[in-house]
Amino acid sequence: MSDPPANIASVIQASPATFERRPYWHASMPAVPSYRNKPVPERADVVVVGGGYTGLVAALSLARKGARVTLVEKETLGWGASTRNGGLLHPGLKWGRKSLERRYGRELGASIFQAGVDAYLTAERFVQAEGFDCGLRRTGLLVLAWSDRHLAEMPAALDEYRAAGLSGRVVVGADLADEVGSTAYPGGMLLEESSAIHPGRYLAALASSAAAAGVDLHTGLTARSIDRAGPARRIGTDRGDIMARDVLIATNGYTAGLVPWLDRRIMPIGSYIVASEQMSAQLAHSISPRGRTFFDSKNFLNYWHVSADRRLIFGGRASFRRTSIDRTAAILRAALRRIHPQAAHLRIDYAWGGRIGFTFDRLPHLGQHDGIHYALGCSGSGLALLTTFGTRIADRIGQSPDVASEPTAFERIDFPGPPLGALGSWAYSGHPWFLPLAGEWFRAADLWSRRGMPA
Repeated sequence: MSDPPANIASVIQASPATFERRPYWHASMPAVPSYRNKPVPERADVVVVGGGYTGLVAALSLARKGARVTLVEKETLGWGASTRNGGLLHPGLKWGRKSLERRYGRELGASIFQAGVDAYLTAERFVQAEGFDCGLRRTGLLVLAWSDRHLAEMPAALDEYRAAGLSGRVVVGADLADEVGSTAYPGGMLLEESSAIHPGRYLAALASSAAAAGVDLHTGLTARSIDRAGPARRIGTDRGDIMARDVLIATNGYTAGLVPWLDRRIMPIGSYIVASEQMSAQLAHSISPRGRTFFDSKNFLNYWHVSADRRLIFGGRASFRRTSIDRTAAILRAALRRIHPQAAHLRIDYAWGGRIGFTFDRLPHLGQHDGIHYALGCSGSGLALLTTFGTRIADRIGQSPDVASEPTAFERIDFPGPPLGALGSWAYSGHPWFLPLAGEWFRAADLWSRRGMPA
C-alpha cells in the first residue's frame, strides 16, 4: 500500500482531472483582506517574517504586550502550510520518549516529549480562549499500525503518552472495526486528546485578531536581507528598509534565502491532499464511526478525516520527487481506495499540495541565532506546535536579560545542520536534492516492515 500504482500515468490519463487545484480550505474560509502596497514603516520594535500561524500568533501576542509589530509576508496571509495542511491538531512528535532519552539523556529527553504533548493542549486552549469560529472539535486520533511489527510497539508508546497525561488505548479486532471502516491495518493506538480544525477559518480568525490588535500587516512584500545596524537590525524589503530591535523568522517549509544558517537546517518536503465531494451520513459513518482523525505509521504516511460537512480529507507524502497536483491526486486516490474501498466512487473536488519544514533531527526548533529569533521545523506536526511556538517566542522577544525564565525543552537542544559537518553544509544549502534517494529508502523500509503480511 505504500507504493504508488505502477501504471500511474495511465491512471491519470484514464481519469481526467475535474477537481479544483486549490485547497478546499480556501474555498470554504472567510476572505482575508489584502495588505499589499502599503507604505513600509521606517521603524518597528519587532519585524516578523512569515504570515502563517507562528508569525500571526507571535505578532498578535507581541502587539497585545504593547510592541510595534510589522509582519512581512511575500504572498498572502496563510498562503503556505497554514492553509494547506490536513486540519489535524494533535499531540506528539516524530520520536517517542525513550528514543529522546537515549539521545538527550533522561531528564531532557522526557522534557522534550512532554513539551510535544503540552503543545497540543496549549494550542487548544489558545483557540478556545480566543473564541475563534474555526470548527475546533475534539475527535480523538487513531494512529493506525502499518504492520504487525508497528502494532507490537504501540503498547509501549501508549504508556509514554499516558505518563505525559493523555488517555487512550490500543485497539484491535472488533474494537478496531468500531473506530475505522478499513481492514488495511492490524490495529492502532487511540489518543483521546486530539482534535480537528478548519485551518483556513483558523488562519482568517488569527489575521483578523492581529489586525485588530494593531499589527502592521504587509502582504506581497519580500524580506530580502537582515543586517546589523548597531544594537538594532535593518530588514531590507523590496519596498524599503525597516529598522527593528528584533526579528522573528517564522517561515517553516518556505524558508529560503534570507538567513543561510537556517536554510542549511530546514528541508522543504511536499505533502499533498485531496478533498472528496460531500458524502452521505451513512457513508461517513462507515469510514469513521466515531468521527476520529487518522494517520498511519508508515514513513510514506497517509492522514485523513471526515470533515464537518462530510468530505473525506485525505493526504500523505505522495512523492519525494518533482511532481504535479494531477499526479499526486491520482496517487492519493489510489491509496484512498485501498484503505476505504467503500469510498472508491467518491468524486475528488479539490486537490492541492504544500511544503512542510523538516529538520535533520526531525524535531522542531525555536531560539535565536546571531540575534535573529526563529521558530520552525515542525516536521509535519506543525498545527499545534507552531501555534504554541508563536506564544512562546513572543514571551522571549524583547525580554530583559536579567529576567529569570526557564528555557523550554526545544530551546535547550542544538539545531543541527546536515551531517558530515563542513562537507554537508557545502552540499546542502536549502535545496534537498537528495530527497528522491531518501524517498526510495523510506519506501523500502515500509515494505520491509510489512513483510509476511497480506499485500
